[in-house]
Amino acid sequence: MIRHNNRAKSELDTYCNLRSLLKACAGICLLPVGVAGAEELVVTAASQDWVAREQLSGAHLTNLEPYCDGTYVAPAYGFEGYRVEENSTLLKAMADKASAKPESTIELWGNVELQQGEWWLEADKATLDRQTNKAWIEGNITGRAPGLAVHGTSASYNLDTADFSLENSSYVLHDRHARGEADGLSSSGTQEVVIQTGSFTTCAPDSRAWSLIASEIVLDREKGEGNAKHMRLRILDVPVMYFPYLAFPIDDRRRSGFLFPTLETSNTGRGISLGVPYYFNLAPDYDATYSPRYIHGRGLLNEVEGRWLTKDSYSELRLGYLYHDSEFLKEFPDENNGNRWALDFENRYRIADGWRSTIDYNAVGDNEYLNDLNRTLEIAETSHIKRSWDVNYGGETLSFRSRVSGYQTIDDGIAERDYPYYQLPQLTLDWNDRSEWFNYGVESEYTYFWRDNENITGIRRTNGSRWRTQPDIELDLSPVWGYFKPGIRLDHTDYLLEDEPEGNDSHISRTVPFYRIDSGLYFDRTVQMFDHDYNQSLEPRLFYVYSPESEQDDVPDFDTSVPTFSYSRLFKEDRFVGGDRVGDNNRLSAGVTTRFNDMDSGIEVFRASIGQIFYYEDGEVDLNGSGGVTESESPYAGELLWRPNQNTDIKISGLWDAQESRTEKGTSTLSFHDAEYSKLLNLSHRYSITSNNPNDHIEQTDISTLFPVTDSVSLLGRWLFDLRRHRTIGTLAGVEYSDCCWRVQLVARSYLEDEDNEESRLDHGIFLRFQLRGLGGLGTGDESALSTGLKNYNARENYRDERYQW
Repeated sequence: MIRHNNRAKSELDTYCNLRSLLKACAGICLLPVGVAGAEELVVTAASQDWVAREQLSGAHLTNLEPYCDGTYVAPAYGFEGYRVEENSTLLKAMADKASAKPESTIELWGNVELQQGEWWLEADKATLDRQTNKAWIEGNITGRAPGLAVHGTSASYNLDTADFSLENSSYVLHDRHARGEADGLSSSGTQEVVIQTGSFTTCAPDSRAWSLIASEIVLDREKGEGNAKHMRLRILDVPVMYFPYLAFPIDDRRRSGFLFPTLETSNTGRGISLGVPYYFNLAPDYDATYSPRYIHGRGLLNEVEGRWLTKDSYSELRLGYLYHDSEFLKEFPDENNGNRWALDFENRYRIADGWRSTIDYNAVGDNEYLNDLNRTLEIAETSHIKRSWDVNYGGETLSFRSRVSGYQTIDDGIAERDYPYYQLPQLTLDWNDRSEWFNYGVESEYTYFWRDNENITGIRRTNGSRWRTQPDIELDLSPVWGYFKPGIRLDHTDYLLEDEPEGNDSHISRTVPFYRIDSGLYFDRTVQMFDHDYNQSLEPRLFYVYSPESEQDDVPDFDTSVPTFSYSRLFKEDRFVGGDRVGDNNRLSAGVTTRFNDMDSGIEVFRASIGQIFYYEDGEVDLNGSGGVTESESPYAGELLWRPNQNTDIKISGLWDAQESRTEKGTSTLSFHDAEYSKLLNLSHRYSITSNNPNDHIEQTDISTLFPVTDSVSLLGRWLFDLRRHRTIGTLAGVEYSDCCWRVQLVARSYLEDEDNEESRLDHGIFLRFQLRGLGGLGTGDESALSTGLKNYNARENYRDERYQW
């Protein structure tokens, strides 16, 4: 098969002289190529395929990180009119000159190009041995396959097996932004590359920020992993770590192997700790990670995480164990002989259509484990660790939940009488339906409450069961311009109590009706501001509720609380949350909301609400002295939300007491981020009166920011300040450097261990974290300080991971 070429006469003569050779070249197709315009000699595969930012366009430029100077782009290659075929055995060739010995060898030289299957090679000279079906290639060699480029000085190639070896070589993996050099490189097909005495890095050709140097590196493109033997990690050409064996990813698939080690320090007596996690990719539906960590002064902490995914369920188990913690025994000499453990188990299971099961079980061996040792357990509680098992059903009109829950209290400062109750079990059954004019339903619940009451006296010693049912019916009149919904709810509760105080009944029954009227109007209009059209609405609302007083002093408090008052509480029937108190009400809530919605997108750009409650009778029912009502009107409650653009939110909420002419509570926040989350700014102010004394209040400011100084350097910080006590509560200050292959963060952190203690002092710490593109992270400290301290920091990290595949 011959491709037609427009050539000068001398080139056509060369081509015609080659035609006689084709008869002796069964299975080989020779194609002539021009010799004019010799290409500039390239040094490595990386420098050959590297394209500077200013020369990029289209998708290559759009997907390039802002701090990258360029990227690797494979040029067009192959023979025009021929497809790259993975399993093809036909060898196609072009050269300036060729000679052949029948049944022996074919020699090609001058701009030699060879193509077989997915491999395409160019060189100065090639010799084809027809007896062994091998090729020896010399000169300026470049080899290409999809996503792969290699370069070297001499090579051999097996036409039968597509095995390829190259000396004095270099390579590029385009999709992974990776490159390297080697004394020798070999490949079995195009999916496995073996590098002898070579390197691997994701840095640009002119950067030596980091690299892996190994006696052998195997890049398995089919499995998506690399394996290095006798590996040294170099940072700025300085060896920092050695591993006899290391596995690392070369794409986004999961694989078994050592993860990057963690090196941490602490100012709480733990000293330095070093961990080397290992990931087990056991099967497509389950895996595990074992993380041994040696902590100076404490010993070896073993942490295991396992995950299991099926069609209908997901399970995750985390375990931690440390034998004989000598540092812990200094402070707690009689506790568990210094043996420390913790576990965290989560399971979600779809039983059948509409039926779901959720298990969340957590436990620790001592109250200080989470403060001293926790790194992988997903337990956020600081006082009561919750354990629960829920079985739920959700239908169109019927829903059911069965819950068994308990707690482990880990705060020694909490009295036993204030421990939460176990629910053994809690069963709820709700039914809701509607007709043309009415909404109706029934909510019902049975719960048995228990806690250890050996050291508790009085009514707080009581355990027992509670049955509560709440039938409800409502007339629904909802024309386009508003709504009018009068309704009645009956709250009936029965208690069977144990260990109640002497003289109290063990059986208590209580029935309280709630009468309500919920009404509102809707006005809207189109307005134009700043050359943009908006829909503005005005939504006044009146909500009246009446319920008589019921004596409840003998009813224990199993799960009831008084929620913080806010605008959303204006339109709730009861001022209590939970089933042990039912408030007496004779009150009217009045509120009004205005909104501005973008006419093009429908997004709510601005919302402002204000309202108040008017009490016609005192609320006599209370909960341990709180929740009662003695005023004729509540403070004004208000909310404001403004989104001047899609990247900025301004929120204000608060309570204003007109009778005392004072603010009881106020929160103001401004949050900004740019489209790529490279700039973050968060400002907030919080004020709250905690008692009848206006001088007894909380007032704090919180400022956090992250902004780029250059494309590669960003500064970050946070300052949390107590305006009442005129002292700093916590700070973060750091710098981050990012380029195309690595990122480093240096952050100093200070915080008060006890905000309520006037004598508490700031503790200080520093953490340093490296992130090497394609390998993972190495560093000191806990990144949660950034994720919790800087709003939108996690969104920034997710954006980077998804867009740039860090």
